Amino acid sequence: MAFSPVAPAWNAAGHRLSAVIAWQQLDEPTRGVAGEILRHHPDHTLWIERARKADRNVDEPYAAFVEASTWPDDIRRDHRFYKPGEPETPLLPGFPDMQQHQDWHYVNLPVGAYSPRKRPGGALDRQLPLLIERIRQPAQTKESERAYALAWLIHLLGDAHQPLHVGSRIDDSGDDDSGGNALWIENFFHPRRSSMTLHAYWDDLPGPPWLRGRQLEATAERLNEHIEQPQQAGNVDQWLSESRKLADTVAYEGLEGEVPVLSTRYHERATETARQRVALAGKRLGLLLKELLKP
Repeated sequence: MAFSPVAPAWNAAGHRLSAVIAWQQLDEPTRGVAGEILRHHPDHTLWIERARKADRNVDEPYAAFVEASTWPDDIRRDHRFYKPGEPETPLLPGFPDMQQHQDWHYVNLPVGAYSPRKRPGGALDRQLPLLIERIRQPAQTKESERAYALAWLIHLLGDAHQPLHVGSRIDDSGDDDSGGNALWIENFFHPRRSSMTLHAYWDDLPGPPWLRGRQLEATAERLNEHIEQPQQAGNVDQWLSESRKLADTVAYEGLEGEVPVLSTRYHERATETARQRVALAGKRLGLLLKELLKP
């Protein structure tokens, strides 16, 4: 239990749900622009093939948009891409680089009254604005690079709404627990395994990772109706500030002991919070893309 691997944010279901909700917010011209951009991504063909295994008649632009939402996590298991400290892999056509960029997925902002002694780990707060600007300026960006940026934006906006990809608890020595990756819990609400990290528990709250097709769309529709439509997409600072506060007041709230045991109240509140954040991320992504991808 001393070893705690760094987990991705929301599992595949969480990211796909946000992507479906975002797609539902887009008008047809904006969908067309998004589909055309993603068509220049080097892995576009792979995305369509994967989507058609679940639904043979799926719309191609929609399929690419939803599959792009999990691509930044998928490359963690792709031998074409390398981790920090590993030998670099060959640069393939259409990619700006072959790094996995694991630090783009999070920023470990301290929760509570702690003041950081150094720059928090992670680059989520710095990368999101850069990706937004790259998409906003098509004349200054290669088509393949804009497609690369859009795939990352779809994913990272979801990460920014996961409380434990923003907030992190700091101990007396000044070290953080990597957004709950170093905190093991007992979760008796899981059907197969109770021992897991707090971060892994939160990642799986939106739904089972295999969720696809009509079940995915039906779940997205329910979540879409679950919260009110925001008037504006907001900005990166707002998204991160909300998640940091929720990490403090919900994700870490009431956890006691070296290996905390989750209560029914905690589980219900965490599940509700996760669903709200997934839905809100989708609605905000839709509003942002309407602005960035005006035909």
